[in-house]
Amino acid sequence: MRQLVVIVVLAGTALAMPQVARDNTFTKILSFESYQDGSNFGHELAQEDGTTSGQKFGPDGNLYGFYSYVQDDGNRVKVLWRAGQGIGYEVIGTEGINQEGLGNLRAPVSTNPEPAPVRQAPSRPPPVRAAPRAQPVPVVPQVPHHVPEPVHRPAPAPVHSPAPVLRAQGHFIPTPTPIVPSRSPAFHDELTPSPHRFDYPAVLNLERTSSGFVSSLQAV
Repeated sequence: MRQLVVIVVLAGTALAMPQVARDNTFTKILSFESYQDGSNFGHELAQEDGTTSGQKFGPDGNLYGFYSYVQDDGNRVKVLWRAGQGIGYEVIGTEGINQEGLGNLRAPVSTNPEPAPVRQAPSRPPPVRAAPRAQPVPVVPQVPHHVPEPVHRPAPAPVHSPAPVLRAQGHFIPTPTPIVPSRSPAFHDELTPSPHRFDYPAVLNLERTSSGFVSSLQAV
């Protein structure tokens, strides 16, 4: 259920954000903190362009969050929302924007209770009877009446290999020339100009806990 709530929250957040094509490819993240404690999790984000967001679970089991951004005219907009079972996704407050002109910000909730699922008793498979094992037939070994006498064969005569022929003193023995492979063009001889990579120094911290983790990123 919480996975469905998170999906609905992300979809609602994307639709509520201003649909303006902005190039934020090189926007620096000033700080980002996240945590997980069992089934609870949350995060908080702040960027250099003024965009902030965060979410965490409340004591009632619902997910609460906010996001904020700066419009082209410098006006800051902040939206507070909540999501959970029985309420869907709901905007509970806004700052810097007229909420009356946004229409219905509450998800339609069905008043008809869902029928309880019918549980069926597990069916037991019929017992499988093993086939009777065939009795092995005893095999009586047969002993031959006549045992042939061993045949003695003469040992083969030793073969004398000819003595090695020694080369005369002063005979020229060519030295093998070492084979040096031709040098293929290295891949790093001509570097391709790398594209512009957006990077900046930051401090990253990650700690594991008994029920999750705590992480943070802080730009320097």
